[in-house]
Amino acid sequence: MSKKNTKKKQAGNEKLITTGGRFGSNKPTIILTAPRRGGLGVEDYLSAIKSAEIIDHPRRVKLLDMYQDVKTDSHVFSVLRKQKAAILSTPIVFMRDGKVDEKMQEHIDSPWFSNFIEDIIDNEWEGAGGSLFQFFREPNGWINYQLIPRKHVDPINKLILREQSATSGESWEEFDNLLHIGNPRRIGNMAVLAFWVILKRNNIGDWAELGEIFGRPLRTGEYDAFDDEAREKLIEDLFNMGGAGIFIHPTGTNIDFKEAANLSGGSDLYERLHSVCNNEISKAVNGNTLTTEAGDKGTQALGTVQKEGEVDLAFFIKRNIINILNYDVTEIFAKMGINTEGGKFIFNPPKQKDDTKRVGVLRTLKNDLGLPISHEYLYEEFGVPKPDNYDELLEEMKANRSAISGKEDDEDGEEEGEEKNTKNPKKKEDKKKEDRFFNRLANFFGRAPRTKGADLDW
Repeated sequence: MSKKNTKKKQAGNEKLITTGGRFGSNKPTIILTAPRRGGLGVEDYLSAIKSAEIIDHPRRVKLLDMYQDVKTDSHVFSVLRKQKAAILSTPIVFMRDGKVDEKMQEHIDSPWFSNFIEDIIDNEWEGAGGSLFQFFREPNGWINYQLIPRKHVDPINKLILREQSATSGESWEEFDNLLHIGNPRRIGNMAVLAFWVILKRNNIGDWAELGEIFGRPLRTGEYDAFDDEAREKLIEDLFNMGGAGIFIHPTGTNIDFKEAANLSGGSDLYERLHSVCNNEISKAVNGNTLTTEAGDKGTQALGTVQKEGEVDLAFFIKRNIINILNYDVTEIFAKMGINTEGGKFIFNPPKQKDDTKRVGVLRTLKNDLGLPISHEYLYEEFGVPKPDNYDELLEEMKANRSAISGKEDDEDGEEEGEEKNTKNPKKKEDKKKEDRFFNRLANFFGRAPRTKGADLDW
């Protein structure tokens, strides 16, 4: 039997968990229910957390529905996507015997693997009780997976629930292609963000009401108390003018309009609370606020420091991802017939793009620490093509340097040169620039070897 046919046979024998609605011809393993959205308050928030922290049979449906609702907040969406982009921008490779395993790399570069890494990142935030994955092979032999809906997983008792409100279900130990990651008793870091989102939503609702009531003028209409036809016409006209507030009264009655005291100050209060909520969300995700929004105290130096802290947080998440891949996913791959023995997953960070910083580091290594640096490495690192007559140019540089050193030691020659250059100041200035250039170049590379054909890597 061919390898491809074997893969198809394995795919057909796998026991898959299916999902679907309540109505239909098929009978899915899991019956999905739409999340409940809206109407969130602090009491609902605390109730959802308490239900998810019950020891024996935690109820996490309300908490997970709340997480889906919180994710629609624009600031939460922005900072989470920013963090995810920082992690996914670093490629993952599988190394074996010091080299990239090209066969394994085909799986890593496939779309399903990228989606899987995204789900691992999301587990940090919304993985109440962790996340359960089922891996399988497609009919064409490629690996794929599905994330089992979190509301239908009981991580404490290791059950797969048909209904999200059920307390009993099918044991997940009956499946040999499942992978659970995370702590079964964790409620997810999204709980930290949810509190500030709830406060912000309620604050924006009050802020909108303030603008609706006091931000538009109140219109008045006066009619003859004995003319009902005029009254009805006045009401119709005022209502057709728009949604601002109106007051209709008969002739001879009065109404006093009391403006809200310090209306602009009240609006500023809502705006400050809105900013505080966003800042707390930014700190919870990225560890800072300056890399997300510029404040009145933001400076480049402070922003650089906070950016470094953000990089440390991303590194922490990357390390957790690598641990999951090397200690859990490799076992799943082995069960699916993929050889992972003797290799490991690593993040392969791209080279720094700031050439100025790289030159500074190399100069420190060479001049301050005295470390020899290969010319070949420099050409490759900076993408500069190596000239065909490299040896000839190097000898010419050596000769120029020797000539410069000889002139400095020859006092008579120096005086004679000064007399000549005095007659031509432009030539003297050009000569100084040339001397300074060759001196800097020679100091960086060191003295060239005297023996022709010698090793230039020192």
